[in-house]
Amino acid sequence: MPMKCSIALAPLLLCFWSVAVSASAQNADPIAATAAPTENPAYDRASFAVELNRLSGALEKKLSTNDMAALRDSLPRRWTVATPERTYSISSEQLRNELTSLSREKALFWTRRLAAEVQNNSLPPAQDPGNPRSELTQILARPEFAAVRPPSAWDLFKQRIAYWLYNLLLRLFSTIGRHPITGQILFWAVIIAAVGGIALLLFRLVSRRDRIDALQASTAVSVSRSWQEWIRAAHEAANRGDIRDAVHCAYWAGIVRLEEAGVVARDRTRTPREYLRSLGEPRSSDPPTRAASREPLAALTARLERIWYANRPPGPDDFADSLRQLEALGCRLE
Repeated sequence: MPMKCSIALAPLLLCFWSVAVSASAQNADPIAATAAPTENPAYDRASFAVELNRLSGALEKKLSTNDMAALRDSLPRRWTVATPERTYSISSEQLRNELTSLSREKALFWTRRLAAEVQNNSLPPAQDPGNPRSELTQILARPEFAAVRPPSAWDLFKQRIAYWLYNLLLRLFSTIGRHPITGQILFWAVIIAAVGGIALLLFRLVSRRDRIDALQASTAVSVSRSWQEWIRAAHEAANRGDIRDAVHCAYWAGIVRLEEAGVVARDRTRTPREYLRSLGEPRSSDPPTRAASREPLAALTARLERIWYANRPPGPDDFADSLRQLEALGCRLE
């Protein structure tokens, strides 16, 4: 009788065992339930996003070393993702490396970042090693690298000169360090050369100063000259061959003539440029005499600055041109 009961209960026990095994398989860890990876599985954008979410969910759990190894082994070498625009080939090497080094946080960050790129519709391009030299050529062809070029022959020459001077100074200072007296002699020689250079610059500055002071002194002595007397002095200077002084006298004949006509105010402290600026810009309300005097005075001033102040050699027609400008100012030539 007991044997018969056992035989009768055997099918029932077998049924319960199959149900338990099925439930246990359904509640198993998704990592353990993952099938062996295919060599290059194909996805579309939606299915690939689901796969990345599955990996992220697995990595969010506290995994053991064996679990991370199993998850790594379940990954394919590449994922192939087809979109309407193109087909992408995405390597899983970085994720596999993170799982090998047991860096769960870095692996989770990588999967989440890739999922975000998929969500934003910006998949990474296919990883094609291509030709590194051609890629480098394309990079260097960009505008930001336009100034990058090999050194020219002139650049190499300048580098050699700079290197030669550097070695020369290095030997010089090393010699000075071994001989203090030589260093002192060189120091004082440099000081003397610097002082001499400064003195030479000051001398040239003083010698090139405008001769305005000398000119004012001469006019102060002859302040009572009329424009006729200035013209006679100009002719006398021209007859003795001193065109420079003749141009100077012709200019002051024109200034005195304008002062007598009331075009410019009598003021011997003015410079020639100040006399010219006192006429101002042409205006419709200017008297005819003032308007007609501006151009001749400008010509006389320019010639005076060139010959008297800048000490440029006068030309053969400079004095004759000055006389023509005086006639335009209303001077009657004798």
